[in-house]
Amino acid sequence: MNIESLLNKANLFEHLVIDSGFKRDMTDYFSSTQQSQNQNLVYMKDLSEKIKKYLINFENNSLDNELSYLLKDTTPFTSEDIISELNEIDFNTEIEASEYYQKFHQILNKLINHISANESEIISLQELLKKYSNVDDEEFVDEGNALISIIFKDLQTTGTIKEFTKSLNKWNRALILYYTLLKSDSPEEIELVEIQNGSIDVICNVDLNISLDLTKVIITGLKVYGAYLLYKSKTAKEIIASYMGNKKLIASEKEREKLMFSNIYDVIKDKISEQHKENLKIDKKINKEGVDKKIEEVTKVITEHIIKGNEVKLLTYDTNKKDSDKDESTEDLADKLRENTSVVKERYNLLENADKQLLIETYTIKDEDE
Repeated sequence: MNIESLLNKANLFEHLVIDSGFKRDMTDYFSSTQQSQNQNLVYMKDLSEKIKKYLINFENNSLDNELSYLLKDTTPFTSEDIISELNEIDFNTEIEASEYYQKFHQILNKLINHISANESEIISLQELLKKYSNVDDEEFVDEGNALISIIFKDLQTTGTIKEFTKSLNKWNRALILYYTLLKSDSPEEIELVEIQNGSIDVICNVDLNISLDLTKVIITGLKVYGAYLLYKSKTAKEIIASYMGNKKLIASEKEREKLMFSNIYDVIKDKISEQHKENLKIDKKINKEGVDKKIEEVTKVITEHIIKGNEVKLLTYDTNKKDSDKDESTEDLADKLRENTSVVKERYNLLENADKQLLIETYTIKDEDE
């Protein structure tokens, strides 16, 4: 497995479990519940809910899957079904505070020990991997490139070599077209660094500025897609129910739904068009031929990718580089991409199967389009 990819998985653990304060909080919860005044059901159940929120966030960030690739000497703490164990005591209406405390205490103790074991292995692994990482090498930085990971999870793509090859060809063409929309120099062939198993993880070496702009496009698409998923899975039902059968209001709500549905594609397309126009101000030699068709083709590939539940990750970046539009580092962009991907994953899981199928049927690129 690629070294930068492994480091990215280690950094995800560090960000979600350590930097977020989760490990610290678990230790505090363990200590506080040892005090007799805190051994009451209201207090302990409140802590239980906080722990479950953390664990659900880990699920939405695929932490269990990432740790399964990373850890060899210990098993991921996420492999323990802690949520089910907590639910078992939380939903027991007959449990006494003393029994709840005993079981809750055991769960916390197991969780803390497991996290500590994972952390020790990951720290050792990070120290080793950083020696062989080329991110900080002068040669890599001078090339002005970044590694991006294009992750395919949907079964239609990963199920056969034919479909996977088609998806790779679409991405190869889309990345080259996207490059020509933003730069005047000739794009090099996209260098394929590695293909990893599981959900198929394709690591590419791409121009740094192109990879950052692509990250912004995908973040924009995910935000709009996330808004649609929230509306479709929750908000729309509540609003329509409040109309009490009023046909005109219900019809207007259905129209809003259609507009939000098509807006996923439109916003991605507009963002790419905006980037092209902005870059034309800096680079007058950018090829202006067939711009609309290029933008349309790139938009289709990106939209299809995120609608199918696939992902893109920015594995490496220049930590000293700032976004030209905002005072934020490229590392912030990578974090935003991960966070928005997590939100979309959580909301997509709430969608009914018929709505999921409609999304796929609408945004999947047909053979005749290819």
